[in-house]
Amino acid sequence: MGGFIRDEDINEVRERNNIVEVISEYVPLKKAGKSFKALCPFHNEKTPSFTVDPNKQLYHCFGCGEGGSVFTFVMKMDKLDFPETVKTLADRVGYTLHFETSERAQKRTSFVNRLYDAYKESASFYAEVLRSERGKKALEYLKSRGFTEDTIREFQVGLAPAGWDSLLKFLFKKGFKPELLVRGGLLVQGENKSFYDRFRARIIFPIYDAKGRVIAFGGRALTQSSGRPEPKYLNSPETPLYHKSSILYGLFQAKNAMSTEDRALVVEGYTDVIALHQAGIGNAVATMGTAFTPEHLRLLNRFASTIELVFDGDTAGEAAAERGLDLLGESEAEIRVVSLPAGEDPADFVIKRGKEAFEKIIEKAEPLINFCLSQSLGKYDLEDPQGRAKAASEALSIVALLKSAIAQEEYLKKLAQKLNVSLDSLLLELKRLKSPTKKEPNKTFSFPMLDAGQKAEKELLGLVLRDPHEAKVLNQLDEEHFTFPDFKELFSILKSQLKTGEIEVERILTMDSYEKIQKNISKLMFEPLKVEDKENYVKDILAKIKVAKIERTVKKLKFELEGLNPASDPQRYDFIFRELLKLEQTKRDLNT
Repeated sequence: MGGFIRDEDINEVRERNNIVEVISEYVPLKKAGKSFKALCPFHNEKTPSFTVDPNKQLYHCFGCGEGGSVFTFVMKMDKLDFPETVKTLADRVGYTLHFETSERAQKRTSFVNRLYDAYKESASFYAEVLRSERGKKALEYLKSRGFTEDTIREFQVGLAPAGWDSLLKFLFKKGFKPELLVRGGLLVQGENKSFYDRFRARIIFPIYDAKGRVIAFGGRALTQSSGRPEPKYLNSPETPLYHKSSILYGLFQAKNAMSTEDRALVVEGYTDVIALHQAGIGNAVATMGTAFTPEHLRLLNRFASTIELVFDGDTAGEAAAERGLDLLGESEAEIRVVSLPAGEDPADFVIKRGKEAFEKIIEKAEPLINFCLSQSLGKYDLEDPQGRAKAASEALSIVALLKSAIAQEEYLKKLAQKLNVSLDSLLLELKRLKSPTKKEPNKTFSFPMLDAGQKAEKELLGLVLRDPHEAKVLNQLDEEHFTFPDFKELFSILKSQLKTGEIEVERILTMDSYEKIQKNISKLMFEPLKVEDKENYVKDILAKIKVAKIERTVKKLKFELEGLNPASDPQRYDFIFRELLKLEQTKRDLNT
């Protein structure tokens, strides 16, 4: 296949392949009202929760959350990429595909390549600033943390100056257009249409893709400003280059060591990775504060078969349970847990105690399931019959996550010995756990309880997904308007698409890096939407989202105002008071 498949052909293939007919070739569907139902092919279940809507030409499982179009289904079932899937479905209906280098594809490629150039130039600029007089304080801070000049250069650590337009002026001189830089997350456009640097007065950590190209930045604040509070850490937003759920900091620097050792260390922060690499432990990567996702796991599996999650001793149990249990059974990789002494992160530990001491800790790593079982059993009094029963119940729910029946039995033998119960009783209880009774409610993939603002976020995204022509309303909002994490990430992706052209839901549904978002999209598109007056409906949703953001800001400012003494800090007190008046007026305007 040469070139790009024409959009007209993709649409034609979609139209000619009725989703009900295609899915029926894989699983038996039964009519249920206007839809069709089946046992989900993507997870084990007793009661059908897999639904196919012939009108929307979409499927969605209300049990595990899998969903999408006819292309998505065939991709997942046959383990194909998107072009292969289109070819397969075209062959199914006898349609001949045509390939071309489309103008839109050329435009997107040109935009992406130019954005790579902008990030490369920006990284060089920040690195130079760090080594100038303006970077003296930041460089001293980095050295005080134990980082050498060579290490700082290797990771191209830099400094974003305190001014509002330092990077802007530099890139403008290089011929970059402000629209590209805003779309790429390097600049921000203010309410008065002016542009300013996204990163200011921050130590900059370039984030590379696996090919060594700078695709994003992480920034750590040097000082706290006296104006509106700024976050300590700030990352680039989602862009065509950067999808945070599938990117790991330090991967480019670590991939060779991971392949050689067949082992990957996963830590949480930039400085953890840098300190470990400086100490000669070159297989470390970081999640940059986000959860370790199945996408991250699949990415690391390309380089290593053993994944070791390194946790601070204070939060190891909670973090492993929260971030690790969902990964059991996700791949053939061996996932192990490393718990550091309480109060120490990897950077501090290896800088103070050295490589040898850290490696001794790593040697004590234990399988994720062992760690989670130990944490679980440790919560109960195993001398007490009731405590043993509770411990057994919780431990069995963990063992049930394993896909291998042999592995399950091996762990049940250990549990039987630990709990002083028979293996048969545990096997019987595990079987009961896997076979829920009719009275037991089915677990469903659904959004949690949402407040008024979050419900408006959900409604707006659902509307845009159903009718991409309404996507222009997203230009009135930014990430700070969204508080529900899944909605914020979806908004960022849609906004990024909008900046480079138009919303392409099909593209999101068929990209590996968007797996979690795909579930949210199919869920949103399956929810009923009855709108008579769309113009007023959109206006109302936007107002609710904006009002919710104002109320959050007002709450923060009032809290700060209560702790201020107007006599000792009159300037800050007056600033907050004026801001509150402006915000309350804006809120009244939105509600009228």
